[in-house]
Amino acid sequence: MPSEPSTTSAPGSSGIARNCDPRVERTRAAIVEAAVEHLLAEGPGAVTHANVATSANVSRTTVYKHWPTRSDLLRSAIDAIRESTPPLAALTGHIRVDLELLFIHTIQGMVDNQRAPLIAIMMERSLHDPAVRSVRDSFMDEFEPVFQTIINTAIESGEIRADIDLDLALASIMGSFLFLRFMSPQEFEVELASRVLDEFVTSNSPT
Repeated sequence: MPSEPSTTSAPGSSGIARNCDPRVERTRAAIVEAAVEHLLAEGPGAVTHANVATSANVSRTTVYKHWPTRSDLLRSAIDAIRESTPPLAALTGHIRVDLELLFIHTIQGMVDNQRAPLIAIMMERSLHDPAVRSVRDSFMDEFEPVFQTIINTAIESGEIRADIDLDLALASIMGSFLFLRFMSPQEFEVELASRVLDEFVTSNSPT
């Protein structure tokens, strides 16, 4: 009996099974490229099956076959332009080092003049666009456990006070980045973001 075509999941696939046929892979790559172009040029609202199919010169049926929902399609476009959240195994156990490891790609995205506005648009759209909200929630499902592990490890080692609120801790860092990038007259640079992380560690130390 003939075997089924080999499938796998890879970055940009949103966990959807993939056929390893080179022709299929080329089609998928063209679709993701088109989705990224719409995302960067027009924002997440433009990442639809119809728009992407037209730009990639494929049928909408083909796009739906590989990305059944708009959330799947949007997630693949975002995954194509962002770095993954670091795995727990990559953490060092030192809070300042690990915070930078976790936040560095967020910082780099906010420094970038093309990606920073996209971050702001994604936050706004997540309030009323279910597909964008789904992508946001998926990202946070990856991000928050790593942040919690960093903080809990720092509490155990005595680097951070034991009564710290995890949600407020994350909000204080991300909120500072957002304020400095979008509301402050200062130019947002990696060095400025590093000072935010330094201040977070210092202000939450046990002494």
